[in-house]
Amino acid sequence: MSAAERQLSPRTRAALQYLRRLKPLDRYAMESYLATSGKQQVRLKRRNVPIRDEGFEEIVVDRSAGYVVGIQVLTSRGDAGRGIVLVDEDGKPRDDGATVTVPMANVSAASSTSGATRGSAAARGSSSSSSSGSRRNRSGGAPPSEPHLSDINNELLLQYGLMALGALVALKIIFAALNVLSILVLPLLYLYACSNVPSNESFDAKKELKRVMRGAHLPEERQPQGFFEQGLNRLAASVTAELATSLGYEMSVTDYLGAAKLASVKVPVAGAEYYWVGIVGKW
Repeated sequence: MSAAERQLSPRTRAALQYLRRLKPLDRYAMESYLATSGKQQVRLKRRNVPIRDEGFEEIVVDRSAGYVVGIQVLTSRGDAGRGIVLVDEDGKPRDDGATVTVPMANVSAASSTSGATRGSAAARGSSSSSSSGSRRNRSGGAPPSEPHLSDINNELLLQYGLMALGALVALKIIFAALNVLSILVLPLLYLYACSNVPSNESFDAKKELKRVMRGAHLPEERQPQGFFEQGLNRLAASVTAELATSLGYEMSVTDYLGAAKLASVKVPVAGAEYYWVGIVGKW
C-alpha cells in the first residue's frame, strides 16, 4: 500500500480494495486533494482517467446493493450519507449521475474488505453462479428499515433547507445594503449633476453641427485615418455646416430638474433635426 493510499479513510481504502479485486485489469485508483473550499476530497480514477470530475468526502462500498458511491454530504451524526453512484455491482462505471442514500452501517471498512472481496471474487468464478449469487446477496441481505431511511432523508433535507435559508438571508442582507447605498448615493449624484450642469451659453450650435458632420460621435475605427484625410473631413464638415445654417436654424434648450439639459437644433435647409444632452459640464 502506498503512502497516498494510507492517507485515505478506512472506508475509502475498502472501496479501492474492493474495486481492484473485482476488476484487477481496470487499474482503479484514488486521488486525494485539497479542494478550493479547504476540505480534503477524494476522486476515483479508472486507468488514470477520473470517473467524475468532482471530488467527494468519501468513496464507499454499499454492501446491500454492491455499488461504489461517492459521498457528497453526511448527516450530522455521520450515520448516513447521500452521494452519486460511481460504479455498479458488476464493476462498470456509471455516468448517469444517479443519487442514493447510504446508511453507514451498510458500508464496508478496510478491515473487513478482504473477506468480502474474496467472497465476491469466488462468486464470479463462473458466469452462471455470478448472476444468481449477486441476486441472492441483494435479496437476502437485510435491507435497512424504511423508518431509518426516512429519518436519514429527513435530516438531509433539513440540512439542504438550512443551507437554502442561509443563502436567502445572505441575499436579503446584500439587497438591503444596496438599498441603503442607493439612498445615500443618489442624492449626492443629483447634487453633483445640478452643480455641474452646462449653461445655455456654452452650447454653440454651429460648432456642435460641425462635430456631428465630422463624425466625432462615431467609433474611432469609423473615423477618418491619417492627417490628410482628417483635414479634408474637417474642411468638408465646416463648409457643409456653414451652408446648412446660412439660411437660418432653430435652437431650443430644455431644462430637466436642473440636473440635465436637452438641446435641439432644427436645420430647415437640410430637413434634419439634431439633439444633444448636456450633463456634468459637457454636451
